[in-house]
Amino acid sequence: MKIYVVRHGETEMGKNRLIASKIEPLNKGGKIQAITTGKKVKQLDINIVFSSPIKRAIDTLNLFNLDKEIPVFIDKRLEERNMGIYEGVSFGDLDWKEFWGYDSEKKYSDLESMKSVYERTSVFLNDIIEKYHDKNILLVTHGGVKRAIDWYFNGIDSSLLECENGKIYEYDIE
Repeated sequence: MKIYVVRHGETEMGKNRLIASKIEPLNKGGKIQAITTGKKVKQLDINIVFSSPIKRAIDTLNLFNLDKEIPVFIDKRLEERNMGIYEGVSFGDLDWKEFWGYDSEKKYSDLESMKSVYERTSVFLNDIIEKYHDKNILLVTHGGVKRAIDWYFNGIDSSLLECENGKIYEYDIE
């Protein structure tokens, strides 16, 4: 079993180094990223797709133009963390490592903690691994959830911050 994870394409807020709102759409570059990534995704042996219900993730998935025979499920557990009062805040105004760290609620109490994101992501991953253990799965999601997926497979480590828009990340499950 393989799990492939793609963070949605670029947004204008992300490009301008601002925390994106839930309604932030893909920008032109993000649409191009999604089309380019979609060509690579089509070369993978994907049996099932799960996506965040947030529009930029769904738009990214739609731009992949995958085979209509592949089942697609929308799952709220793949939503980006609730940023609360931090939507629209400049990256430079945040302690980035702390903001995305497992214990982020210590300093950033007015948003969903990464611990909470990790817990819901872990439940989701346990569910799909148990149910679809013989399938290859594509997840289309967001930066915070992708970090939580890294922690699930590699242990909780707040230095694991890599999460590029439109990049395919692969996890092998034995």
